[in-house]
Amino acid sequence: MPRKDTQDEENEFYSPSQPLSWDSLRRQARQVENEIELKLASLSKPGASTTTPREQDQKVVLNGVQENSQAAEVDQLLNSLQDTITSMEKVLDRPSATPTNPSMIHMLERHKNILYDYTKEFRRIKANIKAVRDKAELMSQVQDEIRIFNAGTSDNADYYLTERNRVESSHRLTDMVLDQAYATRQDISRQGRTIHGFNTKVTGIMGRIPGINSIIGRINTRRKRDTLIMAGVVSACIILITMYWLQT
Repeated sequence: MPRKDTQDEENEFYSPSQPLSWDSLRRQARQVENEIELKLASLSKPGASTTTPREQDQKVVLNGVQENSQAAEVDQLLNSLQDTITSMEKVLDRPSATPTNPSMIHMLERHKNILYDYTKEFRRIKANIKAVRDKAELMSQVQDEIRIFNAGTSDNADYYLTERNRVESSHRLTDMVLDQAYATRQDISRQGRTIHGFNTKVTGIMGRIPGINSIIGRINTRRKRDTLIMAGVVSACIILITMYWLQT
């Protein structure tokens, strides 16, 4: 598809002069999801394309700027998808403007799950890339220490400076792990609030749809009636078989 058509479609989605319909938001969400999937696939390639740990470390260092740019683009797309989902929720809150049906609720929940999965995968890829970079940095520092030792230098100031840099690198790695733990806790808390809000909206929507409770009640009554009829038929068959067996 030509880039011009895609750009025109994006302009249509983000046009502030007219409210977005449910179909427009659905197409926008799918487009952003496809872009996120491509970006994540591209971002995860450098970590698996090398054959040795040394080659992998060198490639990650060389491509650091490009990976940071791609990570920023993915983060922006995730925020865009979150905004689109929020707009879809607002559409469902206006049943007078857009008739609500269970398929729309199911589709909204599906987009939320996709956003959660992409966010989780993005954090995992970033953690892997940073771990490889930190490993490469640590290996470089160790090699510097070995060269200093082999050179027989008596300059203790350089040695202690190298040691201090290594300790600071370890502290940065510890801070990264703690930041990821806090981010995971916040994400779990956000998901809990989202699920609670979704259940509340489903209950409200079911209450607004006329006759749905009576239909569900009729279905349950018919199931009970069918169960009683089946039980009666089985009992009658057992009695007839028993009488036939006693007469013979």
